[in-house]
Amino acid sequence: MKLLSTILVLLTLCCNGSLFAQSDFEGTLTTRVTMAGVDLSRVTEKIDYEKGDIQEQLATLYKTIPAQDLARMQILMEQNPMMGLAMVMTPPKATIHVKGKVAFVKTRGLGYEIQHYHNEQSDEAFLYTVSLIQPGEAVTAAYKPSQGYDALFTDDKRITADNFNVERSPKTADVAGYTCAMSTYTPKSLQSGTDSPMGIPSVQVHKLVVYTSKDLPKGINFSHPYYLPEDNGIMRIDIYLTNGAEPTMVYEMVEVKKAPISDTMLVPKKTEPLYALTDMNYGMKLLGIMMGGMAAMDMGDDEGDDGDDEENE
Repeated sequence: MKLLSTILVLLTLCCNGSLFAQSDFEGTLTTRVTMAGVDLSRVTEKIDYEKGDIQEQLATLYKTIPAQDLARMQILMEQNPMMGLAMVMTPPKATIHVKGKVAFVKTRGLGYEIQHYHNEQSDEAFLYTVSLIQPGEAVTAAYKPSQGYDALFTDDKRITADNFNVERSPKTADVAGYTCAMSTYTPKSLQSGTDSPMGIPSVQVHKLVVYTSKDLPKGINFSHPYYLPEDNGIMRIDIYLTNGAEPTMVYEMVEVKKAPISDTMLVPKKTEPLYALTDMNYGMKLLGIMMGGMAAMDMGDDEGDDGDDEENE
């Protein structure tokens, strides 16, 4: 149940209230997620699933990642095995088409593809997930934005002033060409004894550094997997899951392109039946699709040992 809840949190993406109340923005956003400073889209975006030999392709692609980057990732996963799961469950790149009160996200993870259609005007949303390893395996959930989102988020994904201190910095930073205000969220207390039932350490937020721009609507905020009480568009979140000096993960907008979005770009894929997000049958089908990516990732411990000569700097 805990694993299914984690998957739903990652996939449903954060939606809060009237997301597009400010919005006259129309265009396409490109997002990126890095883990331990490593952009894994160089792997996920280059796999040819029709070609087959997924493990062999992965081994070759991982050799293009510098050894020092792989070492940081290895240390991270050794410290907490749940980070390996987070790596598979968190697609490293996405595009978001925004037009009026409609947002349509397309993203590809390791062995799966997600399309998330969110229409506040018609009060309908669809979350379509398909296996890239077994293309016949797909599942779709539907929900109504007007019914709220609180039930979809576990406590550790809900960031509020009740459990976090918020410090507004006078500093600004540039993110994707937009000047952003900076805020730091730190938990008022860290939980102790937070191992999962399997004895694996749970993941706790130690700090979030949030970058927001008044020039973008908060409607873009649903692309982040944390609920954050921000009134402007969130352009970046530095996520610290340890006391380290560098963020464990970074979610950020890397490109903002204002351009007309045609209606044909906002047509969601769907399968039948349409499940509720909380339906256990949906959760099990979703789990099966995403675990296919986990299985494809299992290349053995010695695949990357001979790749030093092929690393990129």
